[in-house]
Amino acid sequence: MPNPNADDEPRWPYIPLHALFERVFDKREMVIFYNIATGMRFLNSDMEKEFRKVAEIAGDEDADPKDPVAIAKAELAAKRQLPREPELCLPLIEKALKKMDRVAIIIESAHFIAPESTGTGLLLNERTHIARLRTWAQDSRVKKRSNIVLLLTDLASKISGELRQSSSRIGSVFIPKPSPDERKFYIERQAFGMSQEQEVEKQLAALQKKRARAKGESEEEIQGEIEELEEQLKQFPMHFEVPKDFEIDIFVNATQGMSLRQILEIFRAAAQAKRSVDISFVKAKKKEILNAEYGDVMEIADPQWSLEEIGGLAKQKAYFVSVMESIRTGEIRLIPQGITVMGPPGTGKTALIEALAKGASYNFVKMKNARSMWVGMSEERTERQIQGLWALAPVIVMNDEADLGEANRDAPKGDSGVSERIMQAWMRFLSEPRIRGRVVMVNCTNRPDRMDAAMKRSGRSDDRIAILMPTEEEGKAIFGVMFRRYNIPTDITDFAPFAGMAKGLSGADIESITLKSFRFAGEMGKKKVDDEALREAIADFIPSASQADIDLMTLLAISESSSRRLLPANTREIIEEIKKRNLVQGGADLIAQIEARNIVKLDEATSAD
Repeated sequence: MPNPNADDEPRWPYIPLHALFERVFDKREMVIFYNIATGMRFLNSDMEKEFRKVAEIAGDEDADPKDPVAIAKAELAAKRQLPREPELCLPLIEKALKKMDRVAIIIESAHFIAPESTGTGLLLNERTHIARLRTWAQDSRVKKRSNIVLLLTDLASKISGELRQSSSRIGSVFIPKPSPDERKFYIERQAFGMSQEQEVEKQLAALQKKRARAKGESEEEIQGEIEELEEQLKQFPMHFEVPKDFEIDIFVNATQGMSLRQILEIFRAAAQAKRSVDISFVKAKKKEILNAEYGDVMEIADPQWSLEEIGGLAKQKAYFVSVMESIRTGEIRLIPQGITVMGPPGTGKTALIEALAKGASYNFVKMKNARSMWVGMSEERTERQIQGLWALAPVIVMNDEADLGEANRDAPKGDSGVSERIMQAWMRFLSEPRIRGRVVMVNCTNRPDRMDAAMKRSGRSDDRIAILMPTEEEGKAIFGVMFRRYNIPTDITDFAPFAGMAKGLSGADIESITLKSFRFAGEMGKKKVDDEALREAIADFIPSASQADIDLMTLLAISESSSRRLLPANTREIIEEIKKRNLVQGGADLIAQIEARNIVKLDEATSAD
């Protein structure tokens, strides 16, 4: 934490949280730190003695000095350990709050004392703690004495809802992760030392040059000054080795979402590994540290693919290029609040999102299911997800299989309202104007009809984009991309015939065929994939999804699209083929809706069929 007394302590601009409270509350008559592991701690021994008097657990200071038994009892009482259990400590602390002025109480890990619960799971002593804390907040005598109680926790949802209600008169303060400017100042300190230290180093270097030219008594005087400066340097906190081409702004961007302590952990890990801190090391450690912090609710990932490594999807790629350009220029009005990408599996939805994150140079996060079998854990995990996204911003968030989450409020839940509360939390977050341009939520789904309408509306998901099965021309491009991506040697220069053979297959299917063709070529004793090996791989491949499922997902993606310009040029032909196959139950109604909404106008002959 920033040191509030940094002007008087220039060598220590950052201090631990406990030390911060020591400096902030140093003028208070009584400062008590409490947690259930260590019990009560005080700023100094005088405060502890005063507390023992107020709490009526001190020794008898008026004992007769001539009575050895009385003196022994007094000394024994003074040495008696203070209790650790909250059932015993909180009543003693309450005495100090009611009898003394300017008291500060800091209760660490308060969720262990006053936990959240549905009510039936709370123990009697936990209910007592909650009632006591609420009473302190509402007691006018405590307020008039200028006393303050701080409850510290990593997540507000872990604290009893009784204490989070506005009627409790307990305020909530969220401490965010450090800003870019704060990280930059801290990183400069760790990498280059403090400005005062740098000034001493300059003076030392100048004196060392001067000593080399000096002789006799003058040399001895200079040596004395050098030793004095060297002693001063020892008093400064150590800093870490960085490469000569160390660019601090790149480092600042790479550490987005990390606390100062986590950044220090990176420097220390580099020192232990006896290496300098370069950007590749930072990214690897960041992924490790943040996945340890958030790994149970989200995955912090490195995007693998760029738009150039994705075949086909020309319109969709152009759209994402425009989003990237808006991000680069900072034109947040042109950055969508959210995006929903729809279509059959294997069509490139995930690859497009990764390419967006890579091109925008944003953090990239893959959401995990927040649901838990334990009471209260689902809401807690959801809060951690949202809190993590605030910390990691700017961030691209991939919510894969969005139709399988808290998708539809009308679906039967039977979970005492947990699903509704989770969905409401996400709706509030996704509607927050401050996240525009900083948190871009991208929902991936095969079944957009199963998502709640409120999650798909403009303002939460501004753009809904259909990603359909590739055309033959796109299939040709995908074959070329896959052979280049996996560096597979081949004599084939024109993939058009093979794209025709793979018509109706997805991009993921073509990827699988490409890899299989390389294996088949090896089995044939060939070092390169030729026509025979690729034809054999195509003939051998069996699609995993049924055509009826693909047709249904295609119609749903088209019907849910928000832009006619982003629909594939052959959308009409796709619908006509689906209509001819007639595999989708209720498909005629879906096609009629698409035409009625003027999404696609079919040929009159086809419409009359």
